[in-house]
Amino acid sequence: MSILRKIRKIIIGYNHDHTIKDNLGQTGEIHNQSDQDGSVESVYIEERINQKCGCFADVGGRCAECGAVSCVHCHQHCGGSDNPVSLGCGKPLCREHAHYRTIGDETAIPFCKQCASKMTRKKRRQIATHLLLSPFIDRETPQ
Repeated sequence: MSILRKIRKIIIGYNHDHTIKDNLGQTGEIHNQSDQDGSVESVYIEERINQKCGCFADVGGRCAECGAVSCVHCHQHCGGSDNPVSLGCGKPLCREHAHYRTIGDETAIPFCKQCASKMTRKKRRQIATHLLLSPFIDRETPQ
């Protein structure tokens, strides 16, 4: 069996910030001549590399914090991807750098570290203000 022709197509992603080339998979094609009957055999190979998140799904985006490529299902944006008005800065995030906070109706929304810290400080400030002003505010319940 002798190899007549090899074709290899490698898919790479280029990160402009860090000048890193990520191998996103490859396809190969090998044409052999069979030893048994002398016919030409074709073998098609497709290699899929799992993303940083561990999934084999299509590429969703690159994390703004670490530069890792995550899949479509695990890729998030700061403040949520589905909101019409983003609550955060909108940076793309991988699962490792998404800090989830519960908002109002028990919905967990991913935030970057800076926006999550900002929300925590705001919540603590509201609690402290409430505790400091509560002796001076008379909250009567209507009878």
